[in-house]
Amino acid sequence: MVLDPLSAFSLACNVLQIVEFGVNVLSKAADYRKADAGLLTEQKDLRDVSQSLYNLNTDLLASLPRQRLSREHTVEDARLLEANDQCLRLSKDFIDFLDRLKLRESHAVFDSLRMSIKTLWHRDKMDAMAKSLSQARDNLNVAFLVYMNSKQATQAAQNEIFKNTTRVEGSILQAVASTSDSIQDDIKSLAEQLNNVRLDSVQQTVAQFTESHRNLLAHLSNRLDSIFALHTDFRALSDESQIAAARQRILDSLHFPQIRERRYHISKAHNKTYQWILQPGKRGAQRWDDFVSWLRASSGENRIYWVNGKIGAGKTTLIRFLDDNLSPIDHMLPWAKEATVVRASCFFWNAGNKLQKSTTGLLRTLLTQLFEQTPDLIPRVVQMRKWQTARLAGNHVIDWTDAELQDCLREYILYAALSRKVFLLVDGLDEFEGTDEAREDLIDLLVALAAYENVKICLSSRPWNIFQDAFGSCPQLKLEDLTYNDISAYVREQLYDNKQFHKLVQYNAVAADRLVASLISKAAGVFLWVRLVVKQLLKGLRDGDGIDTISKKVKEIPADLDDYFVRLMDLIEPQNRKEASELLQVALYQEDEFVTLHSNHLLDFSFIEEGKPDFALDPFYGFSGLDIANTGALAFRLESTMRKLNSRCLGLLECHNEPDKGLELRRMFTEDSDDEESDGEASTMIDFAHRKNTKISVPLDASELSDVLATASMSVDFLHRSLRDFLLTPKIQTLLHSYTQGPYDARMFFRSARLVQLVALNKVEADIYASVGLASYILSTLTVSGYRETPGAVAFASIMRPVIENLVRLVNVEKIQGWYICCVLQSWHDENSTFLTLAIDFGLDPYVRAHLTPQSVQSKKGRPILDYILRPRFAKVQSTICVGNQSPDSALLDAVLRFGADPNQRYQDVSIWALFLCFIADHLGEETLNGTLIIGAAYCEALEIMLQNGADVLLPRKWLLDSAYFEAYGGYRFNEGSNKRFWRRFPNTTPAIQGSISNDSFYAVSDLLEHFRDQFGSSLDTLKTLVFQREAQSLAFG
Repeated sequence: MVLDPLSAFSLACNVLQIVEFGVNVLSKAADYRKADAGLLTEQKDLRDVSQSLYNLNTDLLASLPRQRLSREHTVEDARLLEANDQCLRLSKDFIDFLDRLKLRESHAVFDSLRMSIKTLWHRDKMDAMAKSLSQARDNLNVAFLVYMNSKQATQAAQNEIFKNTTRVEGSILQAVASTSDSIQDDIKSLAEQLNNVRLDSVQQTVAQFTESHRNLLAHLSNRLDSIFALHTDFRALSDESQIAAARQRILDSLHFPQIRERRYHISKAHNKTYQWILQPGKRGAQRWDDFVSWLRASSGENRIYWVNGKIGAGKTTLIRFLDDNLSPIDHMLPWAKEATVVRASCFFWNAGNKLQKSTTGLLRTLLTQLFEQTPDLIPRVVQMRKWQTARLAGNHVIDWTDAELQDCLREYILYAALSRKVFLLVDGLDEFEGTDEAREDLIDLLVALAAYENVKICLSSRPWNIFQDAFGSCPQLKLEDLTYNDISAYVREQLYDNKQFHKLVQYNAVAADRLVASLISKAAGVFLWVRLVVKQLLKGLRDGDGIDTISKKVKEIPADLDDYFVRLMDLIEPQNRKEASELLQVALYQEDEFVTLHSNHLLDFSFIEEGKPDFALDPFYGFSGLDIANTGALAFRLESTMRKLNSRCLGLLECHNEPDKGLELRRMFTEDSDDEESDGEASTMIDFAHRKNTKISVPLDASELSDVLATASMSVDFLHRSLRDFLLTPKIQTLLHSYTQGPYDARMFFRSARLVQLVALNKVEADIYASVGLASYILSTLTVSGYRETPGAVAFASIMRPVIENLVRLVNVEKIQGWYICCVLQSWHDENSTFLTLAIDFGLDPYVRAHLTPQSVQSKKGRPILDYILRPRFAKVQSTICVGNQSPDSALLDAVLRFGADPNQRYQDVSIWALFLCFIADHLGEETLNGTLIIGAAYCEALEIMLQNGADVLLPRKWLLDSAYFEAYGGYRFNEGSNKRFWRRFPNTTPAIQGSISNDSFYAVSDLLEHFRDQFGSSLDTLKTLVFQREAQSLAFG
C-alpha cells in the first residue's frame, strides 16, 4: 500500500536514525579488548537494529509506488522518492553487513564477533558510512522541504496535509515549517533549478544548496531526532496492533488442524497410576533412573530422559500424565530457579497424516506451543523475510522448510537462554514415519537441542536398536518393569467395582483373588493386554459367566498381543464379517497423495450402510438421508453407528468425543470476532469442552450436537496402534479383502460420504467454515493421479458446482485459512473467479474441457482464463502436498487460444505473456520447475504455444519489473526493489531498445529466454528460432 509522502518521510528519517545508532554500536563493540558482558549487550543491540531495520524497510518499501518515475509524478515527487530510495538502499547495505556478522550464532562467540567487526568494518568503512548517512539525511530533508513548498502553493492542499497527519507527523510539519520560513525564496529557487537542470547535475545542485544552509539543516535534523525520541512510545502504540497481527500470521503458518489431535486420543492415566514417577527416591527394587531427580538437576550433561517399553506398556499414557501433572515448582527446582519454564509436547502418531508423523510436524508443533507462551519472541527469532511477509497486509502465504523450522527453534532456545528454561516432551519416536536415515536425522536433531544448557527433553519409544544406540546411556526407565502396581490397581478397580464380580467374590473369594493375581501376572506389564482382556471378561460377566468360566478364559487367552488379536478376529460373527471388514478398511485408510486435514469422523462411518463406496454417484441417490438441522435424528444416526462399530468390530475401534477439537477447528478456520454473540458461543463451547473429553457412550445426547463442528469432534480410531499394525500385516489384509471380494475403496467412500455432508450443509447454509473444509477435501481427492481423468471425477465436480457457487456467496473469504481451497476463495472476488477457473486451479482437466467455450473465454472479467492456465495456483507448493495444477496443460492452453484468448492481453497493467515470463523466472531453481523433467517440459511447451499464437517478441522493462504476484498457494519475494527484482530474473540483460527519461527500455524475448537454458536445455533453441522468425516477420512488414 503506497503511503503518503509525509508518512514515507517519517519512516525514512527513522531508518537513518537506527542505522546511525547501529554504526555507533559497531564502533563501540569493535573497541572492546575482551569478550566481557558489555559485548553481550552490543550484540543484542545489533540484533535489535537488524530486526528494526527489516521492519521499517518493509513499511518504507510499501511507501514507494511500483513505477517510480511515472508521468503522474512531479519533479518534487520524484526527488522525494529518490531520497527515500537512497535511505532504503543505505539501510539494506547495513543489514547485509550485519548478516555477515552472523549475529544469530551462540552468545559464546563474543571474540569471533569482535574480530569480525574489526575485520569487516575498517575505520574507512565507518567513515564512509557516516558520510553516506549525512548525505542521505541532507538529501531527504532538502527533498521534503522542496516537496512541502510545492504543496503549500494552495491553502487547500496545505489543509489536506495537516488534516491527515498523526501526532508525530504534525510535530515534523511544524519543525519543517519553522525551518523553511526563513529560506522560502531559496527553496523556491532550488525547485526551479531542479526543474531545469540535467539529470547528472541534480546532485551537484542539491549539494550547493545543502552547503549554503548547513547550520539550518543541521538544526532541522536535530529537531527531527528529538521528535522521534519524544514520540517513540506513540510509534510503539501505533505499531502494536500491526505487530500483534504479524505474530498471529506466524502462528497460523505453523499451525495445522491435527496439531493436538493425537493428544486428544490418549486416555488419561487410570486413577492412582503412574504416581510413582513424580515421587523422588521411591524406586523400589527395580533399577531405573529417578525422573524428578534428573529434572531438578541444575548441572550435568544428561539432558535427555528416555522412557522405553514394549508394545502396549503405556508409554504414551505416561507421557500425557507427565504433561498434565509436572509442576516447575514441585519438580523442576533448582534447574528452573529464577527462570520461567516454557513447555511443549509432541505425540507422534503413525495412524495420522504426514504432519503427525514427521519432523516437519514435530517442529511446527513445538514452535506453535512455545510461541503461544512467549509471543514477544516471535519477531526476534523468526527469519527476517518471514517476519517481513507476516507484517504485510493481505493473505500472503508463509511456507516453511524443515531447515527453516530447525533454525527458528534453535534461535528461540538461544533467545530464551537468558531468562527461560525449555522443557520438551516427545512421545512415540517409533511412530515416526521414515527410513532409518530419517530416524537418525531426527535423533541428531533432538540430541542437538538437548545440547543447550537451558533445555531438557523427555522422550519415549519402543526399545529398538536405533534408539538403544542413541539413548542407551541416558537416564531412562523400562516401563513394563515398573507398572505391576499400576496394573494391579486397574484390574482390581475394574473387576471389584463390577456388581456381578462383587457377588462372585462374596461366594468364592479365594478363587476370585487367584483369578486377579493370575491376570496381573500374565499381563507382564502390558497395559493394553490388560485393558482388552478385562473388557472381554466384563462382557462375560454381563452374560452370566461364573468364576470357573472366567478363570478358564484367562488361561486360554494368549499372552502375546498378536495371537490375542487373531483370537478377536475369529470371534466376529460370520454374518457381520463383510461389514466389519469394510469398517476396518475405512479406519485403516491413510491418504498418501496429499496432506488431509480430516481424521476419521463418526459421521463418516454412518454411511457404511449405503453399500458401494461410490453411492453418491448413483443417479437415484437423492442426497436427502442426512438432515443436519434435525439434531435428534443426527444423534440417533451417530448412536446407531457407534452400536454398529461395537458389535461388528468387537471393541477394536473406539469413539472419542473431543469438544476441544471442534473448538480448535473453529479457531483454525475462522478469525476471532469482537461480536458479543460470538464470544458467548465460544464461551459455551469452552465450558462444554472442559466438561467432556472422553470416549463416547450410548445413548448419545442430542444436546451435545450444537452444530456440525460438534460432530467433527466425534472421531473413530483403533484402541491402540498395535491393532493397526496387526491389521496391516499381509495375512490379515488378505483375510479382510476376502470378506469384501477385494480391497474396499476407502478413498471413494470418504469422497462420497463427505459430498453428502457438504450438500446437506449447503441446503441449510449452516457451518460455512466446515463446508469449506469438506469442499477442499473432496476437490483434492478428485485431482489424484488415476482418478481425475475418469467420468466419475467430472460427475463429482458437476454436483459440487452449485454448492461452491453458493458457498462463495456465504463465506467471508478474509476469515478462512488452512484448507487448500482457501487460496482460491481468498482471491475469488478480486479475480472474478468461477467454478470453471477453480477446476483449472485444481487440475480437473476433463471437467474444464467439457465446459470450456469461446464465450467463457472471451467474456471472462477480471483475471483472464489464459492466465489461470499459465500461472498455476499450486505451482509453488510444499513437497508434502500433491494437490492441484502445478504446470500448464498444453491441451487446455491450445483450446483457450483457439477460443479467442490473446497472449498479449493486459491484466493488472501487464501483459499475460510478460507475467508468464516473470513467473517462470521467479521459479527458476525451485523444486516445482526443475525438480522433474515432466513439469519443466510442460512450461517449455507452453512457451512455444504462446509464441506460435502471437506473443510479443519485445517487452517493456516496466512489465518485467512487476511483482507478478497473485494469491497463489505459495510465497513470493515481496520485499525487494523493482530493479533488484529485474536483475534477479534476467541478470546482465541488455535492452534491445534503450529508453530515455520519458520512454521505457524494451527487451528482446530471445534474450530473456536465454536465462532459462539451464532448465530447458536444447529445447530453448526451438523457442528462440520462433522468436527470430517473428522478429523477421515484423521487420518485413515494417
